[in-house]
Amino acid sequence: MTQHESRSARRPESPCIKVCRVEGDFCLGCHRSLDEIGRWSRMDAAQREVVWQRLDALTEGSGEQKPKPQPD
Repeated sequence: MTQHESRSARRPESPCIKVCRVEGDFCLGCHRSLDEIGRWSRMDAAQREVVWQRLDALTEGSGEQKPKPQPD
């Protein structure tokens, strides 16, 4: 299994962590743009993967850990 495949297998359904605070065009909780949030349910797996890759790069570059998603 590749690193890419192992990350995909561990991901939650959505990056939303239920800490919704919008500043400008981005949510400070999940770091997605308002456009990404609005389109998420209609995105296919490849489109979602692009967003996940950007979010992964944000946390890897900053050294911070993403908060764990909150259960529904």
